[in-house]
Amino acid sequence: MKTDFFRINNRWIHIARALFVGIPAGAMLDWLNTPIPWMIGPMVAVAVLNLCGIRSVSIPYGRQTGQIILGSAVSIYFTPAVLAVLATNSGLIFVATFSAFIIGGLGALIMNKVSGVNPKSAFFASIPGGSMAMANLADKYNAQLPPVAVAHSLRISILVIVVPYFMTYGGISIEVLPYTPDLPTDYGVIFIWILAGGLLGVISERLNFHNGCFMTPIIFGATLTIYGIELSLIPEWMTDFAQLMFGLILGERYERTFFARHRLFIPFAIFNAIFIIVSSVGVALLIAWNSNLPISTLIIATAPGGLAEMTIVAQALEVGVPLVVAFHLARIIVVNIGTQYLYVAAMRLLGKPPDTPFRE
Repeated sequence: MKTDFFRINNRWIHIARALFVGIPAGAMLDWLNTPIPWMIGPMVAVAVLNLCGIRSVSIPYGRQTGQIILGSAVSIYFTPAVLAVLATNSGLIFVATFSAFIIGGLGALIMNKVSGVNPKSAFFASIPGGSMAMANLADKYNAQLPPVAVAHSLRISILVIVVPYFMTYGGISIEVLPYTPDLPTDYGVIFIWILAGGLLGVISERLNFHNGCFMTPIIFGATLTIYGIELSLIPEWMTDFAQLMFGLILGERYERTFFARHRLFIPFAIFNAIFIIVSSVGVALLIAWNSNLPISTLIIATAPGGLAEMTIVAQALEVGVPLVVAFHLARIIVVNIGTQYLYVAAMRLLGKPPDTPFRE
């Protein structure tokens, strides 16, 4: 009993440390007027603390809380007119989605050649799907988990930092698409709406719906919006709080012992991340060249990052949030479902059992 008490007490000390460095870091970047300050600042501050051996962790249920707020905030963008625009761009979404397999496959080949990581682990480390989904598939098919975890963590962190700064200071013309809802801020509506969406999100996750606390509030709010029920703008302080939650979670992943144990792989993972990111920007340029969509929106929409993180970037930069959500949602669904079938088919073509242990 005493051991459990000290374990709980230590966890709250770790949480307090994360908040102690994360909140000032976010406030400083906000004061400097940098992009998505409340995610980047806490992420970097907590990661540095952890890499220095000072354990810091995120708030319990912080991910779910941040997802519910963010999902609710972007759901009001999905008006009937916006859905019509998404439908007309379904072909481009299809192209971007399947390009992820090509880019990931090339990245796996390069990683295997330059790092010596076995092909199986390189494959799951390079496919830009959900990091947890790829880790689960790597475990299912007896691949090495550390390269997969390191590669996905570093790629998402690099994206979260580089893309907003590149978009803001790199001379990219940011075209604000006419999707911003013109609604008042009504805290009474917000309370009932987020509470209902949050409850539905929690239930959906209990039913194993992937990203349920993010996607269910989007579906719930979008449905109300489509049927003409006026909701409310989510105030900036609430979306800043959602950024803070995601920043703490991303920073928490940088455990010193884990990264020290696999430090020799880090340069190869960074090289792999840069290749995949640059290739994705190339896809965005090709799509922009063959469509009338702004390159600023497409860079974020095709970026090989997490759905929630890239949605935060899109909302903060005020680009086409619904398009970004649609592109990433299609990629996450198709890639997370299709990766295992692609992998099994490739292994069978090579005449090898899919679940052969990596050491054989």
